[in-house]
Amino acid sequence: MTTAQKQWRVLSNDDGWIMGAYGPPLTPDDMRAKMIAPYAGSPVDVFLWSIGGHEVYDYETEVGERFGAGYQALDAEQQRKSENLRQLINTHGGPVTVIAQLCHEADMAFFPSVRMNEHYDMDEASPSYGRLRRDHPELCIGRPEESIPHGSLEWGIRTGLNYAFPEVRAHMARIIFELIERFDIDGIELDFMRHPAFFRVAEAYQYRYLMTDFVYGVRAKLDEVSQKREKHLDLAVRVPPTLADAKRIGLDAEVWMREGMVDMLIAGGGFIPFEMPIREWVEAAEGTGCKIYGCFEALRPFLDEKLLRALALRYWEAGVDGLYFFNYYSMSNDWRRNVLNQLADPTGLRRLNKCYELDHSNRHQPTSQLGYSFLNAIPAAQLPVQLNQTFYDRGVSLQLDIADDLESAPSDGGLNSCTLGLGFEGLTAEDVFEIRLNQTPIPWNTRVAASGNKTRVEYEPGWNQYPSRTQEVAVSGDTFEFDIGNPPLKQGINELEIRQVKPQSARRELLMLKDVTVSIYYH
Repeated sequence: MTTAQKQWRVLSNDDGWIMGAYGPPLTPDDMRAKMIAPYAGSPVDVFLWSIGGHEVYDYETEVGERFGAGYQALDAEQQRKSENLRQLINTHGGPVTVIAQLCHEADMAFFPSVRMNEHYDMDEASPSYGRLRRDHPELCIGRPEESIPHGSLEWGIRTGLNYAFPEVRAHMARIIFELIERFDIDGIELDFMRHPAFFRVAEAYQYRYLMTDFVYGVRAKLDEVSQKREKHLDLAVRVPPTLADAKRIGLDAEVWMREGMVDMLIAGGGFIPFEMPIREWVEAAEGTGCKIYGCFEALRPFLDEKLLRALALRYWEAGVDGLYFFNYYSMSNDWRRNVLNQLADPTGLRRLNKCYELDHSNRHQPTSQLGYSFLNAIPAAQLPVQLNQTFYDRGVSLQLDIADDLESAPSDGGLNSCTLGLGFEGLTAEDVFEIRLNQTPIPWNTRVAASGNKTRVEYEPGWNQYPSRTQEVAVSGDTFEFDIGNPPLKQGINELEIRQVKPQSARRELLMLKDVTVSIYYH
């Protein structure tokens, strides 16, 4: 069976962490035990491995810059990574050769993952800072002679490669073509969400044809090699969460699908998953043969199982072909078998407890260059909202997308209860609100304080070692819960309205609505 005949369902992206975590020597047995074997019994059928970033690569490339090459003063982790790379090349061919073999032994497909740009804050002298940018700063988005205002979007993405230059596209094509031609791969991922800025802001839209031409070239190379090997090689792309934002930054993904260039499209980076218009991607892909995948991001943070279930059902109900997991690569085998198998089963998900929430714009706000690149591609979410006085009976209007079939749940006796959760900052005892859900009043005096402290599941520090460990972290503010029925809650878009009834003329601190959740419990 060729890859074209298979329907890949669950994809997992590994960022290459193991190269600097163990050894030297790092052996194929280590890589099998800590990278591949933990997927046993899970639904993951495609393993994606990041080959490096910033044009510095952690594999046996002969056309790109290998990590540590030419550097003498490396710290302990850098020395470990450099030595592991050297030894794996000398003794086993190199990391990509080894991982391809291990994946195929485990009956998983293997895709190298190519980060199409990186915008990390990084010292130019770092061995992780590619010589292409250091030696040719004129190829970056920010030109050397420019004075760019600090804190602007242009300033934040200035050190990234500018794909308007043929030299940049030619360099990246050499890297990608080598991976396609030299190695026993099943496909390749072009990760445009690591990180999403490829052109100067004002020029990105007009230059989308350049990136389309680039993707067309990758497709042609894949087809050429596929014919030689008599095995279809897939092209996967990961792009911003909306069609409009992808196109605005120079990625005409709708054209790529319509013209048959891409086999698989991963929508979004997982930062606004409950508000991302996933259905528009599914609809755009209809009739093209391109498969659509919904993205999960563990560092959102997004590890609570009830949230994961809600998002998975939202994706499946929207019509996706599969799920994609980023930054979950070091979770335990138990977690992968128990949690991922639940998420991959749309039928079983329908009667499992879930928690839906509204997304937060502040999860991708710029505190570093990295944040600016995400801000370049991710639209604002509905939260947080600063609550203020209104004069004409209008308040905050929010939309929640619920995937559960709540109309049929009571008839079969499955539904137990539903609760609405609201989290505030700056709330006082004098504050009173008028709340409506789908035009049905939810009396403020029926609220109860959330039992215990509100918490969120996050990774423990040092999480990116196998196996990762999680912890519950307290969430600040006041959270109240309301028992809501069915109706007014329904499957699909739910309208939530919140209005201050007795606004205070003077406050010590701003009043913010920072969290909105809907929890659904089954018997």
